[in-house]
Amino acid sequence: MINEPSGPDIAYTSAPEIAAELEWIAKHANTPPTDALADRAFRLRKAAALDRIALQEEATRPSAIAAEATTTAVHAAEGLASYDAEHGTLTFRGAELAGAEDFRAYVREEYRAWRHAQIS
Repeated sequence: MINEPSGPDIAYTSAPEIAAELEWIAKHANTPPTDALADRAFRLRKAAALDRIALQEEATRPSAIAAEATTTAVHAAEGLASYDAEHGTLTFRGAELAGAEDFRAYVREEYRAWRHAQIS
């Protein structure tokens, strides 16, 4: 995990278009992961795509309308944090103390680190 917080602009700089990510997610949704890294990558890419969708909704829609996308993004982010806590990369205590924005920030930091590793 990268130590400094990543805003969405930094975290998603090199991200594929949302439509391409959603296509990849749909393609791999029913395929059992081959290992823990593939499982985590799927969860991370899904959480990041949902976060990006929520960011777009929050920027362009009234908050009452964007709320569903935001809630979905938070649930996916919490799921990633829970997965990481179960697999030793995040403490359960850290996950318990986090709020909705903390979980989304966690996804952004983790996605930034993952993308950096992919293109390095």
